[in-house]
Amino acid sequence: MTIKAKKKNTKKKVAASLAVLLAAASALTLTSLAVFTDQETVTNNAFTTGTLDLTVGTNSALLTATAMIPGDQVTSPLVVGNGGSIPLRYAMTTAMTPASDAGLSAELVLVVKSGVTTCTNAGFGADGTEIFNGALNTGFVGDPTQGADAGDRALAVAANESLCFNVALPLSSTAQGVTAEAAFTFDAEQTPNNP
Repeated sequence: MTIKAKKKNTKKKVAASLAVLLAAASALTLTSLAVFTDQETVTNNAFTTGTLDLTVGTNSALLTATAMIPGDQVTSPLVVGNGGSIPLRYAMTTAMTPASDAGLSAELVLVVKSGVTTCTNAGFGADGTEIFNGALNTGFVGDPTQGADAGDRALAVAANESLCFNVALPLSSTAQGVTAEAAFTFDAEQTPNNP
């Protein structure tokens, strides 16, 4: 056999081998393999949001006094609680009604305390921690602005605290026959995820 014939014969063998390999590869891709599988489903994935619920002992007439004279005072407790399912912090602001006498509301002295044992006129001032002392028309505790602020009061879930409110007409007052009416507004916000 000549060299030329040998080369031709080798080329035929290589071509035949390639054809066999291509056919085998093609057959493998067309053949499906049996594979065992399994699947499980995890059900009942429920998500419930929390509730923010600030409670106060009364929504009307915490403090009232008629025919006050210089030196008189009125004292009353107010229980502030967390009736929700998440911890909260709260603040209080005071607003005077439009018909209030501005002079009287500036003269009346509001004192708010926490931790008072006896919240009465006779017992006021004996103990507790003062959290506000100033003119009634500027009364506040904490700051209702979102986020942690100085003076904000924190309450855990189901917790409450008793605040003692006292309003006094100073001996130096000259206001006669006038009325001041205040509204105390309590604002609460969540404490988790709210720096």
